[in-house]
Amino acid sequence: MYSFTGNAGDLVQATARNWVGTLNPHLDLVGPDGQIADVAASSLLTEDSLEASLSLFLPQTGIYMLLVSAEGGTIGEYMLKLQGRGAVDATPLVYGQGVTATLPANPERQYYAFEAEDCPTAFIVANLAEGQPFTFPFMVTLRNEGGDTIALLRGGDALEDRAILAPLSGRYEVALDSDDPAATGAVFLLITCLDQAPGCITGGANGGLCDPISCYESGLCGDFQVTVTPEGGGVMTFTWPALEGAQWYIFSIIDATGALLADSPIMLVDETSHTYIVRPEDAERGPFTAFVQAGGETMDEGLRCTDSVPFSLAGATTDACRGIDIHADVIPADDRQIALSWSAAPGAGVYLIHVYAYDIGGLIAIRILDVPGSITTYHLSDLFPAGYNRFHLRVAAYEAPEGGGDSGDMPTGYLCDGGIDVEFAPRPTEWSPAAPFRAKEELR
Repeated sequence: MYSFTGNAGDLVQATARNWVGTLNPHLDLVGPDGQIADVAASSLLTEDSLEASLSLFLPQTGIYMLLVSAEGGTIGEYMLKLQGRGAVDATPLVYGQGVTATLPANPERQYYAFEAEDCPTAFIVANLAEGQPFTFPFMVTLRNEGGDTIALLRGGDALEDRAILAPLSGRYEVALDSDDPAATGAVFLLITCLDQAPGCITGGANGGLCDPISCYESGLCGDFQVTVTPEGGGVMTFTWPALEGAQWYIFSIIDATGALLADSPIMLVDETSHTYIVRPEDAERGPFTAFVQAGGETMDEGLRCTDSVPFSLAGATTDACRGIDIHADVIPADDRQIALSWSAAPGAGVYLIHVYAYDIGGLIAIRILDVPGSITTYHLSDLFPAGYNRFHLRVAAYEAPEGGGDSGDMPTGYLCDGGIDVEFAPRPTEWSPAAPFRAKEELR
């Protein structure tokens, strides 16, 4: 446990990274009032899975406590880094009124700020520097009102970048800098409602509306295409071809208004598929669009290609079955058990029980169980890893237990399904007395 003193409005960033062993660190920041002010999150902007980071504009003045723990019983040594800066004077950005910002050599960082209005919002950065390719290496950091970095937009390989923000999503801070202190250039910043956004700048001419992530030179990524396969019950599997030179892919989904599904963004390293479950409370926000961005060996190399695919939840049920009602009772026990029951689906020959865990950026599959169609209850045990507290359970009904899949051993004749979230109380953590900061610390 570590402590520091901060003032309201200060920006604080803390990172704990595994040093020796397989430690999966977790951070909690406790405010002067004794309440949790922020918790660690795996960042999409790092490739290190054994790293926890948090970023926050401090809400109060006083002494803050930073607690470091381990996820899932992992052990090892860690490095802890704490950075901060005081509140800054930011130039306000006004909807529909662009601002040209000039960056001289060795520039001081420039700050801007705006409040999201009641419309899907486009934040646009256009590179005004001349040259082929587009050579001015600007860097824009976009933070939400919690202090989290939600976008890093870099110049040097595109004329324009843009990010789409949800309506009334709070205050945003824009930090403008240059990756090369010796370079000089200018960028154009614009905040506008998405339906009033100008066309994408490509090759020096105005084009149609660009993807809500970035605009790239045309013709570079024609073979990079994302496809979607509905699995039923809001479960969607997305696939794309491996891109030469790409080692990471960032997946995300926006709804019909252009707002991001908050649990969808995830960074995938050397993977070319991803399964996502649309939460029941988000089902009415469709149709949806999924985006996949492909990048080089490091985040600094920037994005190489991006593609998108639209999808909806139409057809998630059938005429024979309009859905399954599910009930889950958590059984008090040290080893995490659940009594699961569901309504019978007419004509069901088999049920598949899908167990997922909520992780940073989305859901991860834990187990799939098959149950005869005559059974509507099941006792779940030894299926819930200690590193997760919140899970999603789905029961899908099929007419026949075989005939599907590459080997013919998967069910066929999808009927309908249903889902439910369950949450276990986190196990208590014992903290040692506060200790002086050390560059390396060991958790065992």
